[in-house]
Amino acid sequence: MALPNSPAQPPLRKRDVVSRICAALFGGYAAAAALSVLLARLLPLSKPNATTVAIMAIALLYLGAMLWAFAARSPSRAWAVLVVVALAASALSWALIAWGGR
Repeated sequence: MALPNSPAQPPLRKRDVVSRICAALFGGYAAAAALSVLLARLLPLSKPNATTVAIMAIALLYLGAMLWAFAARSPSRAWAVLVVVALAASALSWALIAWGGR
């Protein structure tokens, strides 16, 4: 039951729910994968250990991205944030590789 002075919530539309599910699955995976690659490059560990830690962290990163997709104010905002995170992490990883990083 809505409070008397609270704004009414718009009804959920099927396409919004489907868009959030797709953002959580595909955008979340892209963001988590890009962040795990960046994490593996930035950790001050040996290459095998950094890779192992990054692979284990991908589950938490993916969970966070999926939760964000459903917590965002709109499906377009969820897509935008996940795409920006994925592109930024990918660009930083590529820059580290290009500039002689590990």
